Amino acid sequence: MTDNSLTPKQEAFALAYVETGNAAEAYRRAYDVKAATAHSSIYVAASRLLDNAKIMLRVEALQKQAADMCLYTVKDAFTEYEVARQLALQTENPSAAVSAVSGKVKLFGLEQPAKSKHDHTSSDGSMTPSKPMTEDELRKEMERRGLSVPPLD
Repeated sequence: MTDNSLTPKQEAFALAYVETGNAAEAYRRAYDVKAATAHSSIYVAASRLLDNAKIMLRVEALQKQAADMCLYTVKDAFTEYEVARQLALQTENPSAAVSAVSGKVKLFGLEQPAKSKHDHTSSDGSMTPSKPMTEDELRKEMERRGLSVPPLD
């Protein structure tokens, strides 16, 4: 449902602005801006377009349409996961039920990020970093482990 009072370039600007959320980028896309065009000129022109009441009404309508489509998709996916979960419970398939619940959790971004464990203790159990071995200590450790020790220079 395009507002006929907008020019094709104004409509393209509104669409690109809703897609990117960036007025300058929307202006570049809609108005075929040359690479040599000053950034300040692009920002001024894009700002003027956003100040145009007809364009802003179109942007708001497009944003509402996008939000409605997004909400419908999330709602639809949620319903499908719930139907799958109910079917899994009815057929006594716990792994499928867990899978459906996991899908719902991911759908709403409720999963916890994986935690990584960092062990900061040194080999002696303290929190003190170990000092590097001297050459003599390294040679003794190599001998203790039965490794060949290179000759000294």
